[in-house]
Amino acid sequence: MIKFLSSIKLAITLITAIVFASIFATANPSMEVFSSTWFRILVLLFTANLLLCTVQGIPVMLKKLFIKVDDQNSLEECGHEIPITDVSDTENQLRKLLNGYKVQEKNTESKQTLLASKGVSSLLAPHLLHISIIIILIGAFLGTFGASGTIMFHIGGKMDMPERVAKGMAVQVDDFRTIYSDGGYVLNWESDLTVFVDGEKVATGVTKVNHPFRHAGVVFYQTGYGFRHLVGISGPEKEEEFYIIPDDTRFNIAGTDFEFDIRYFRDGPLIKIYDGANVLDAKRLSRGDIIELPNGEILEYGRLYPYTVLAVKTDPGVGTAMVGFILMMISSAMLWTTRHRMIYAVLDKENNKLLVKVVCKNKEIKEQIYAELYLLKTKEGE
Repeated sequence: MIKFLSSIKLAITLITAIVFASIFATANPSMEVFSSTWFRILVLLFTANLLLCTVQGIPVMLKKLFIKVDDQNSLEECGHEIPITDVSDTENQLRKLLNGYKVQEKNTESKQTLLASKGVSSLLAPHLLHISIIIILIGAFLGTFGASGTIMFHIGGKMDMPERVAKGMAVQVDDFRTIYSDGGYVLNWESDLTVFVDGEKVATGVTKVNHPFRHAGVVFYQTGYGFRHLVGISGPEKEEEFYIIPDDTRFNIAGTDFEFDIRYFRDGPLIKIYDGANVLDAKRLSRGDIIELPNGEILEYGRLYPYTVLAVKTDPGVGTAMVGFILMMISSAMLWTTRHRMIYAVLDKENNKLLVKVVCKNKEIKEQIYAELYLLKTKEGE
């Protein structure tokens, strides 16, 4: 079972399944894919797979990390033999070459052994990278237990959050505004919020597009906005009736072929009266303005009702995932900026030989080190 759970084949299968599930979830946002039991099982299986692979690799890493010069006593373990004429001079040149390495030594009458290592952090990097992915997967799993919802507020409106998002929490929108540049271009939309828990005011904040407001694990996103208009309509034989009508929506004027709409602009609401595609009249509106409609009725403009649309979401795994991403960046930097190398060198004093063995996964670095070691022979006596 352990062999199966830690296999590469299982890892590839699980990664493929998670990728296709994520694509399907993105294409079908109305379906609760990420919170489904089968998706959680996929994430847990992949976490277990990666964890077992990481645990199995740690003993090998620790053996390399804490290797001692006494662990290598045989001359036969050295892969290259370099004839030398002066042991003392070769030793000096070798120490210069190993400058910057961590060097362990062991001396006897017949030989001097050096074990030098460098770039130890790259031994840790792959395992830290695995651990970072495991942490991210744990965050993703916790995130499947989050909840979300969308709520529309009028200015001054106060609403309770859905219990699945935050039980006992209510939010009031104190203000909503559109932010313009000096040139009149829209820069952002933002809402001023007050948060209540069990009836007590606990926090205030502002949410903007791409700058959500967070409190106690609940995130408020600015996702939409709009305007409605309060109008009163009266006529010679009709008492005034009040309506709240949506912005930029055409309405037929009773008994005629004419239509009107009211649309909010930065300079204020604008009413237009249409005859088909032709605009018969257009006027900026202020509170209390009177407009005579083509059928003889009177439209009185009451006030503007701006509203904002907020998405609210809880994600209990976001903090865990962020820790994982930070660790991933650190481990990736360690992996790409350093290369572990180990040089095992034995100065055979009786036979005037230098025996060396270089351990490095990077072939170019390994060949370069061997070339520099062979140069020690030609540097003697210079």
